[in-house]
Amino acid sequence: MPIPPTRASPRLLQIEDHTTLYGTRDGGSEALVTSQRRKPGRPAHGSRERLVAATCELFAERGFTATSPTMVLDRSGVGHGSLYHHFDGKEALALAAIEQMRADVMDKLGLETSEDRGGESDAADNELMDRDAVFDHYFTQTEGRALLHLLTDPGVSDSDALSRQVRAWCDELRSAIHVAVTGENAEGSADDSKLTRVHEVADPHLAAALGRGLLALPRTVDLLHPDDPR
Repeated sequence: MPIPPTRASPRLLQIEDHTTLYGTRDGGSEALVTSQRRKPGRPAHGSRERLVAATCELFAERGFTATSPTMVLDRSGVGHGSLYHHFDGKEALALAAIEQMRADVMDKLGLETSEDRGGESDAADNELMDRDAVFDHYFTQTEGRALLHLLTDPGVSDSDALSRQVRAWCDELRSAIHVAVTGENAEGSADDSKLTRVHEVADPHLAAALGRGLLALPRTVDLLHPDDPR
């Protein structure tokens, strides 16, 4: 009378589609397959903020074109599904990062208006603004370095939405400089003479700081070979 084969303890194998396969150690023909597909769940708490923060850092290092979604995921530690839960794509993520970096420009510049300084003389304000180290410092920070890369990135100029946001960022910097120098807030003004005055006051400071910032960038990215920083 033949003796039935002894059943070995089952072996658990995990395959990529999350199906669990139970088989025998001796390679027998009996197998039981049970589906354990994971149901879609909510993204991890704080995943959006981590994605945006990682994008800001990468823009400061590489710019828009040379930053890939994979780089953002690796830097943030967030899963692929969370990225596309929060954002439609790379451009939407970039816009969110720019919006965050544009926030509180005056505070990030560390500038004071004449009112903040207790109404001291224009000469004192000009002396403050003459110290262009204030702007040089901004362009060594994450926000400033990101702006430098975005201003010179052809991928930004190809996107109307990104171009508008970068131009608005520069306009906010001009307004902040103008306020710090003159104590006059021309934000939202439709008066051409006031807007001209903003450019006259702010542009020399901004242009000089941008030039020094570009020269001081620790590295540039070859846009033809974005994975090979030079």
